[in-house]
Amino acid sequence: MTGEREAAMDGSAPSGAVTVRQRTLDGIAAGTVPIPAFVKRLSLQVVAMEWRTGAVTVRFRIPGDLCVEPGIVFGGHVAGVHDQAAGFVMYSLLEDRMMFATTRLDVRYLAVTRPGEVCAEAELHTRDERSAEVRVSLTQDGKVTSESLVTEAVMETRR
Repeated sequence: MTGEREAAMDGSAPSGAVTVRQRTLDGIAAGTVPIPAFVKRLSLQVVAMEWRTGAVTVRFRIPGDLCVEPGIVFGGHVAGVHDQAAGFVMYSLLEDRMMFATTRLDVRYLAVTRPGEVCAEAELHTRDERSAEVRVSLTQDGKVTSESLVTEAVMETRR
């Protein structure tokens, strides 16, 4: 992420959110939405976020107690960050009558992720009526530490 884009990351979101999930993204970016228990338990709280339809830039702070070795974050937690960012992209896209579920999460680890702040940039890659693919890149201190392709099943909610 460039310095110019970092400077713009003030928690703002586009006006005109129309779906329940888009309004939730606005609330997450503003820090006004209650944090779900699973997000707290998995240490996936958002520090800052910007979003637009089909893309998010989101910062997380990874605590030191998630290390498998001193200074090396557990890869499963890194995968969780990728999945969370991809889910936010889906929130930006789907109509209220739709739901999604991760069906595949392919993470490529490029460098060690350390405790502290990380930035996930996620963007829709492909979409059809039944699935979507989201590309996620995780950076820390200006270096890409991992990349992923997340596949999401898309379906209409059952009432």
